[in-house]
Amino acid sequence: MAIFMDALSDLPRIQRRKFKKTFELLKDKYCIRTPVMKDAKIGQVVIEGPCQTWLVIGFHEKIPTSEQLNIFFQFNKSLSELGFIPLKYLAVTEEDSLIIDQAEDTKMLTLVNKQDFFDNGHELIRQNLVESSLQQYEWIKINLFPESKIEAVCSTRRKLINHDNTAKLQSLFLDFDQESATKLDMLDSEIAPKESIENTVRLINGVAGCGKTLILINRALLYCNKFPEKKVILLIHNKPVTSDITHKIENFLGGIPKNLSIKTFHSFALMQQNKINGRTKPLFGDKSLSLIKAEILNNKHSSFKELKLSDVQIWSELEYINDYLIEDKNSYLEYERQGRGFAIQQSQRQLVWQLYELMLEKMCMSQGYLPSTYIRGLCLNQSGELNKFDHILIDEAQFFAPSWLQLVKKSLHSYGQLFMCADPNQGFLKNRLSWKSVGLNVRGRTKKLSHSYRTTYEIMIAANALLSSLNESGEDFIKPNFDKMERGSKPLVIYSDTPQDEKTRFLNELHQCTEQPGISLNQIMVLCGGSITPWVLAKNIEDKIGKGCVNNLNGSYAPQTQNYANQIKLMNINSCTGMESGITFVLGVGDILIQSKNINLKEDEKESIEQESIRKLYVAMTRAGQKLVLFSTEEMPSCLHELTDVVS
Repeated sequence: MAIFMDALSDLPRIQRRKFKKTFELLKDKYCIRTPVMKDAKIGQVVIEGPCQTWLVIGFHEKIPTSEQLNIFFQFNKSLSELGFIPLKYLAVTEEDSLIIDQAEDTKMLTLVNKQDFFDNGHELIRQNLVESSLQQYEWIKINLFPESKIEAVCSTRRKLINHDNTAKLQSLFLDFDQESATKLDMLDSEIAPKESIENTVRLINGVAGCGKTLILINRALLYCNKFPEKKVILLIHNKPVTSDITHKIENFLGGIPKNLSIKTFHSFALMQQNKINGRTKPLFGDKSLSLIKAEILNNKHSSFKELKLSDVQIWSELEYINDYLIEDKNSYLEYERQGRGFAIQQSQRQLVWQLYELMLEKMCMSQGYLPSTYIRGLCLNQSGELNKFDHILIDEAQFFAPSWLQLVKKSLHSYGQLFMCADPNQGFLKNRLSWKSVGLNVRGRTKKLSHSYRTTYEIMIAANALLSSLNESGEDFIKPNFDKMERGSKPLVIYSDTPQDEKTRFLNELHQCTEQPGISLNQIMVLCGGSITPWVLAKNIEDKIGKGCVNNLNGSYAPQTQNYANQIKLMNINSCTGMESGITFVLGVGDILIQSKNINLKEDEKESIEQESIRKLYVAMTRAGQKLVLFSTEEMPSCLHELTDVVS
């Protein structure tokens, strides 16, 4: 059966079913497309056939005039001027007459009665296909379906190469599933009146490296260009990816459209908070927050003294109340705390709520607020009008808390569209949540992508072995498709006795890598875990490689860095989701693995932390394109022993 990229929305609704039945008689190598942009609509349907062949099809009640086919004729004129072969147009009509003038621009036009087409259309399609050269094929795709094109600098699909602006390199395109995901519902939103539709939700579930971020970027740009009057925002889970996406769009993809905003979720939430409640001081990791924590987690409060929980557990529980939009004390006492990793009796919850009220009081006195607190307030106690958007796109949605998703929903116009990309393998399901439980109905509105283009078979098979050790199951879990993956070398594990020795060995490996011909700095990414921080490591790298050679993407001014495209990317592991690089070094793996071995933890806590550690390592490993080097002071999980090469 042919692949349907779109819903045939340009054809008259009454004719779509019959056209679809005709197209279904074609083989799998046929792709049925509908151009999205107005100036690319050379026909209602464009068929991409085997061996780089093309055919344009349109339905007309009467024999079409030259004026009606003007865009098609102009497109063929452009092909001819470039020395390419013009395409054919198959006009399916209600009329029996096949009389048409023989003007030059109509020679590639074939008329067929609709009944003849419905009876024998699959054969007529095969007979009228026009074969194109590779150069013509790429030109057609870029001009009719620009959303399918990938700039090489935005992907790790290419092998590591020196950048050569004179090289004649084949263009890269999204595969059929990726391109289809990019355009979901976009054509329908053009023809549906605002008052007739409610919010629509689309979810792309995909394995690491399947192109989710590329899909988001392409969709955001395509949507903004198609609907310049609509307000669009792309929400990112972390700061490094926001910087990376912004840099790529500004420098390689034509610039950021005026109607598109790109923000981290926390930047977006603060914008909404400032609009409703005036300027607010967010408390992340500054001294004010440390003072508030010290005031609350203090034995002078009987509620804290009586709780038999660690400081980390208590504070995470206070954040949990915010993230899960628990409205009041009674709701908290009855709340089913699934996936928390530690149990709390009702008597303990009474004490936790006392500390929660104390936390709110202290924040009010300091005039600074936890982001989770004002996000909860925006969701539960909205008293003003939020900034509204027509289309909101979310990257790494599996890491969005329920309160985050609720604020996103509240920020959509009543007819708006929500488009999410997620990899449930990275962590959403560990909390035993579901999209339905957070108020999003994605049933029948989800597309799965299982093929990874970013990384090699050897890296993906090792990373997937980690997840397999968790005995994952369920309809949201995605098993990668390993067929036709690029082959490469096994991940390399370098063991050290101490963190200092590990850092020294890493710097030597990094220096050796940068000395190799054909390796540029922007093909290298360094991820820090445990006690090794990017702020300290950045100076170590500059001392070894040279000043200005590294960009700490966790730094305050990372987005404004001038030399971004010619630097090593550096960040902590918690910030690396959505990032990718041809060569990836991961430090502090031992610190990640040892977290669950703390003797003070209970068994259920150990299991939860172990799962979190395994997922964190999985995320870090799947950032790599062709080469992955892991540094550890602890032995790697046994499932990786035969899947990695080791240096001691």
